Amino acid sequence: MKFSLCILSVVAAVACAATDVATQQKVYKSYTSPDFPRDSVDIQFRQQKNKDSYYDALKTFNNLILPKEFPESALPLAIVTPSKANNKGLEKAIKVASQFGLRVSARSGGYQSGYSSNMAAVDNNREDFVLLDLSKLNKVTINPKARTATAEPGTTGLELYTEAIKYGLHFAGPHTARVTIGGFLLQGGMGIGSRLHGAGVDNVIGFDIITADGKTVYADAKHNKDLFYAVRGGGQFFGVVTKFHLRLVPMVKNPTLVPTYNETSVQIDQVFAIFDRPQGNQLLNFYSKFDPKAPKALENKVVFTVDAATNAKQYLFASVSAAPFNTSSAVTKAQADITKWYKTLPTNFATSDPSTYGGVIHGSDAGWADSDLSYYAEDLWFPVPLDPRLQKVLIKQWDKVPSALSSMALNTGTWDAPTKSALGYDRSYSLCIYSTWKRNGTAAWDETNRRWVDETVKALKPWTLGYYANELRPKKLQDRNYWSKCYEKKTYKTLKTTKNKWDPENIFKSL
Repeated sequence: MKFSLCILSVVAAVACAATDVATQQKVYKSYTSPDFPRDSVDIQFRQQKNKDSYYDALKTFNNLILPKEFPESALPLAIVTPSKANNKGLEKAIKVASQFGLRVSARSGGYQSGYSSNMAAVDNNREDFVLLDLSKLNKVTINPKARTATAEPGTTGLELYTEAIKYGLHFAGPHTARVTIGGFLLQGGMGIGSRLHGAGVDNVIGFDIITADGKTVYADAKHNKDLFYAVRGGGQFFGVVTKFHLRLVPMVKNPTLVPTYNETSVQIDQVFAIFDRPQGNQLLNFYSKFDPKAPKALENKVVFTVDAATNAKQYLFASVSAAPFNTSSAVTKAQADITKWYKTLPTNFATSDPSTYGGVIHGSDAGWADSDLSYYAEDLWFPVPLDPRLQKVLIKQWDKVPSALSSMALNTGTWDAPTKSALGYDRSYSLCIYSTWKRNGTAAWDETNRRWVDETVKALKPWTLGYYANELRPKKLQDRNYWSKCYEKKTYKTLKTTKNKWDPENIFKSL
């Protein structure tokens, strides 16, 4: 077991949250005892002498709130980072936490828009907790014959895509290839090809999850069905998933049983255009009429961006075929209709030439290439079709965006979801709102960027069906109804029942 100078400092053991010094000592002793599985597990303690190592382990991708800026109640007593899922270290970590009255939270990549893996950001209570960092669990195994994959929660979209496409296969995973699939799938996962194949959770055929008693159980459509339903869309409340079993779909006409393809050899039909600010209303009008009737094999999206060189507002429209090997006459005609339409307008750039699989999976990466970013985000669900008044509000709010690094993405929803899961809101659009900026040391600049999201969400409220639970904005702890806003009423009731059954002591996040 690697401790990185993890020597508990009794002198520095100032009580943080509700855990007294004696309990902290007992937790430390349990995690460092010979009985604790020691193979490839790194543990950092809040009260260790080497605080830099602790903060390094706590660091998230997002600079909105740096670890040293967290309130004391958001600092975990211990951070457990395994590099193997099968050494029983995670099970033991949960058992120890439960034994000493600690809560347990987990993260797969630390991409949260705030610090939502830290209990103080998401729970009304301020109990102390242990953070399980699963980012090093990134093993992927492809079964090309069965067209399935197993993947650990720290696997990035790119790692999964790269392995699957070797056999001509694909998973409806994240638009940004660097995002890890743990958080993506536990909250539903609107991904590449979701309109045709369903959301990411519709393509999860089973998972291994450690529940509150510290034991790993398997759940699928036949085993532990209530857990299978709930975790796919509401996963953070019920346990810690260590492995996903996934259904893959063909991305070429003849998938193979041996590695044959790569991300540049597979061609994808697409139409792509960039419009400047004056064409924004015309684009949204076209989109609202075109998308509902377009073939399911087409994934259509509008991305609101800013030209960094001129600070001018822009709109990107992309229509990508999710089944390029089987492009029907309807798909060909639909993309021809898009091309015919965009040629009637001034465009900053436009093409109807095919892309590559690599171009599609990396299409949203550029905005996240710099690790020195802060972002404050929210995802909303909208009904179909898009209300004309909603379109006007979107343009109005986009005109107010303060940072050129920010973006919004209007994604075609999971239409007629092929499975029943906690995700819900079928036949809807998701709007991803990302206020993205670099901190300059002034609180006013940070507040300006946060306020824009809050004001945009407020302006869009009349059309909002619900909120995507994976894009949690840091909220006031008194907002006891937050999670109920993220799910349909019937689904939320089912989640509460499942929570009471599988986590009666509320070890994991409060629902």
